[in-house]
Amino acid sequence: MPESASPPTRRVIEVMELLTRAERALTASEVASALGLARATVTAVLTELTDAGWVRRDRARRFGPGPALAVLRPVDTEIPSAAVSAELKALAASAHCGVTLSRIADGRLTVVAKEYALGARILPGLAVGQSIPLGYPAGAAVMPWRQEAERKAWSASATGPARRNAPALLRFVTTHGCAVFRPDSDDAGLVDVLAELLGAVGAEVVQPELRTRVLRQLSRLTARPYREADLDSAEPLPVSYLSAPVFDGSAAPYEVQIGPLQAAVSRGDRAHYLATIRAGAAALSAVL
Repeated sequence: MPESASPPTRRVIEVMELLTRAERALTASEVASALGLARATVTAVLTELTDAGWVRRDRARRFGPGPALAVLRPVDTEIPSAAVSAELKALAASAHCGVTLSRIADGRLTVVAKEYALGARILPGLAVGQSIPLGYPAGAAVMPWRQEAERKAWSASATGPARRNAPALLRFVTTHGCAVFRPDSDDAGLVDVLAELLGAVGAEVVQPELRTRVLRQLSRLTARPYREADLDSAEPLPVSYLSAPVFDGSAAPYEVQIGPLQAAVSRGDRAHYLATIRAGAAALSAVL
């Protein structure tokens, strides 16, 4: 990054960017640690921002975006409606796991909303509003309804055997209305191992370097999409995530994802997960 012409201004920007990306309010110490700044410097910045209304401090002395930011929010910013939030909560309860709604546009996946079922395993990941470049297999659930050029670019992002499997994945999504993923290893226990490892990190990952490592490990959980013959097996199988398209008319701008994160799922329970995410995606499509 080039040297800032105004380091104090840059520090204010970094603090605001961090607070608006985080999924919960942060303490001054957490902000200082995440940005590599002195605690005294961060405290001074937060004090000024709080006085101006840009930042709000709660009773636990944690800081989050303040009311003054509302007047700057563009009118076309995507904010899930109450109906969408209600359907996401219902889906999380039905699947008894975490649910994420993402927008797939302009070659990026952007998290729009997240919900968690009571007592469900929670792993770190992208916060609401964060985005990553779109690459195989992320976004698989919407690709059958995208233009050929976009599908080709998405398939080209796969490497090795995955590129050869991309057409089969799209056929699976077209047939079943969703995609189902397992980890990259044949060891079914890898789901539990990675889930325990990532769960120990905590749901909030504010340090950029740690977030990169976490996302790399999360990608291992969705490295292998299931095929028809695989899911039809009578044996219990690991299931990491499922994703399904959410429609707005004939287009599919969103992908909804559920994360059972189970090392051994029976054939009957696999069918339940497929039915659950398809029903949830249909309900979301109806209220968009």
